[in-house]
Amino acid sequence: MSNKIATKEGTSRRSFFKKLIVGAGGLAFANSLQKYLMQEQGEVMAAQANTPSADGTIYGKYFLSDKGEPPKTMDFVSLNSIPPFPEIASPQTYFRGASALPGATATIGWQVFTAPVCWETPHIHKYDEFLIFLGADLPDLCSSFDAEIDLWMGEEMEKHTITSTTVVFIPRGMQHAPLNFRKINKPVLFHALYLGPNLDREVRVPDFDLTTFDWGGPANLKVFGPPPKKKG
Repeated sequence: MSNKIATKEGTSRRSFFKKLIVGAGGLAFANSLQKYLMQEQGEVMAAQANTPSADGTIYGKYFLSDKGEPPKTMDFVSLNSIPPFPEIASPQTYFRGASALPGATATIGWQVFTAPVCWETPHIHKYDEFLIFLGADLPDLCSSFDAEIDLWMGEEMEKHTITSTTVVFIPRGMQHAPLNFRKINKPVLFHALYLGPNLDREVRVPDFDLTTFDWGGPANLKVFGPPPKKKG
């Protein structure tokens, strides 16, 4: 294949993703997905394509189905699992990417937050991430949103308060967190969509102290990552 043809095909692929979803948020998602499906991800998917399906079919290896087994903690293979906090309805549904479906190049969770909870320390990721906050009442996931959630962004620790259905685009390498589900009037359906084969995180503020940070309101602190420092 000539470089000219390859360039044309690459341009067509970029155009397809940009036309797929309209709007600033949609373009951010399309651009991230287009950038993500580059050489490294292509190699991951190619390896999966060469792996036979366990059920003897051609495409069965691309399906991950719930087997009806009781949910477990720290389960990175099954779709259903026990959440890390009681403030998240149990069981939760979480797709853990390549650890659950070899060759997969994304992870996503479906978690219903029913009570205030605050966790995480400032960190970054190797790939783009989307944090999606929705109301939990079908079919209207927008008007059913009734909560106040604080998210700190960037090295400046800029605070943003989410009070309606929101999608947050976090480019790779951008510092973000903590995340404080400060007020939950109605359950919140939360998705963390990560465009990497497995969720990774690099702590940016190793001495971050959850117990002395100015939350600007109530914070039900949970340990997820480095433990909070003890006072005194």
